[in-house]
Amino acid sequence: MREHLIEKYFCYRRRYVDHVLSEAPQRALLAVLAEVARLTFVASGSALCALILWLLTFGALTPPAGPSLWSIAFAALAAFATLATIGALRGIAMALRDRPRVAALVAR
Repeated sequence: MREHLIEKYFCYRRRYVDHVLSEAPQRALLAVLAEVARLTFVASGSALCALILWLLTFGALTPPAGPSLWSIAFAALAAFATLATIGALRGIAMALRDRPRVAALVAR
């Protein structure tokens, strides 16, 4: 599951960049930029979902009739969305740290 879901969607795909580097070196920096753009989209989408789910969690905890059991489901989903946002932000940081390495290899 980790390789097929988490690393594919929420992490920096260095193998993809290395493949582009070996096949078309002139496009390797674009591959890193594409990864940053993809992960920015994932992070913003996950953050929006997390915000909505945390608001739903708070709303389910404070209705006039008392706390609802929905708050547990909303909190679990909000936690997953928050973890996805954090994973995507870590991926962006990894991509930005890898950019100098790719630039040095392209310059050769």
